Amino acid sequence: MRNITGTKQKIAMIIEHCEYKGYYPFERAAILAQHLSNETSLFIFLKNANETSIQRFISIGITPILFDHFKELPKTIRNLQVDLIIYDGADSSIEQVEQIRPFCETLVHFDDFGEGAMLANFNLKALFEEPREQPIMNEVNGTYFFAVNDLLQEIRAQRQLKIKSFDEDAPHVVIYFEDGDANNLTFRTLRHLTQLHIPLKISVLLDNDYRHSTDELSMMALSRRNTKLVRDDFAITESLINADCLICNSLYTPYKAAFIGIPCITAAQHERELSNAFTRETNGFIHLGLGRKMKQSQIQNALMELLLHESRRERAVKRQQSLQLELNNDLLEKLILDLAYARYNIATN
Repeated sequence: MRNITGTKQKIAMIIEHCEYKGYYPFERAAILAQHLSNETSLFIFLKNANETSIQRFISIGITPILFDHFKELPKTIRNLQVDLIIYDGADSSIEQVEQIRPFCETLVHFDDFGEGAMLANFNLKALFEEPREQPIMNEVNGTYFFAVNDLLQEIRAQRQLKIKSFDEDAPHVVIYFEDGDANNLTFRTLRHLTQLHIPLKISVLLDNDYRHSTDELSMMALSRRNTKLVRDDFAITESLINADCLICNSLYTPYKAAFIGIPCITAAQHERELSNAFTRETNGFIHLGLGRKMKQSQIQNALMELLLHESRRERAVKRQQSLQLELNNDLLEKLILDLAYARYNIATN
């Protein structure tokens, strides 16, 4: 449904980095901006963005506005007279939201665990928790709040073209703890897997946020055949295309695994991440709980369960596919446009 008045509604996106959620919120905002740019006027405000995040917006023809302190925003928001504010990234405070709430009727937050989320019209959570006895009225949980970038779609398409059997080669296990890997679960996982004496190909993926020394990882990789560290973006893509199993954290990476269709084992980096309910058996995952308490037998048994039982792998991928994450971007676009153009009533606090 298109806007029949011819006047584009104005949307402000405020994206703020925090260690817990990494840089995915910037990626989600850029995906949404690309989908919404034809039907809305967009204003993008970024705090603590890295160069990659900034370039995501520039590549789609949007120059983001960088800010250092939240107090810089209220005057600008008031002058813009926006119809919708989208907030993503750091957990908001009541004070922050109160500063901008008078200047916009509709506030939408993504994955906000802060007290400020109570003042939003909707808090849309892909990082949802187990259902509460008394749900929060403005909180909407769903897997469809994960936006899918073009690279993931390319990886998925290439995997669907490949036919591979374990009998042809050693199973390819990928270790990929994104978003900084605060407790160095990359090291812990690789150390446990090096004690597993079966033919394996292991790729350890390290993103730009990996904050630990790689010396010990390199020594372990050298001590085992077919084990390598991967830091190059192209090589990371190739690893995901050819992965037979992915071992990762319990934040946004499992969504990537589910969209691509990779049997996946997850371990939480900390208590906050432990509460994320997406990575459960019902969605095709093997979840090991808190990663820093992960025992060698746990990770080895979980991996062997997937590698030895084809039916287990097939069931995992079937459950991932049943989520229909390929529809997410269109659903998100429709939802945001409906909110911006007030196409239905919104339940407010």
